[in-house]
Amino acid sequence: MTPPDHTKAMTAATRVDVQVVQLAPPVLVRRAIAHYNARLAPGKRPAETTSSEAFLKRLCVNWLRHIGSNYDAHRNGVRSSGGQQLSDTAGTVIKKRVLVEIARAYPWLAEEARRQYLDLDRPNRR
Repeated sequence: MTPPDHTKAMTAATRVDVQVVQLAPPVLVRRAIAHYNARLAPGKRPAETTSSEAFLKRLCVNWLRHIGSNYDAHRNGVRSSGGQQLSDTAGTVIKKRVLVEIARAYPWLAEEARRQYLDLDRPNRR
């Protein structure tokens, strides 16, 4: 990949429009639980409204990032520009921007959004 491609992709990652859907907390929790349970691996325990608060907040942040925002579309657009390392780097920039927006729009999820944000900078996170 040429440096101009890298610069173009990184510039796009910092400029894409980041938006998060606005939902009342009970609606968001129900949608996040339903989404998690629909994708549940065999043998895993389903999420419920009585699940731990930390777990439900993680589900909500994940739902907002993947379903309630334009994160996946932007990330996939960057991936199509080529190069795994560039895709990972630009994708991380977009993910961080979405997490910041989630924390702004949903103060009650700010701690979990921050945890996920900081986790992106941890070495060997995969």
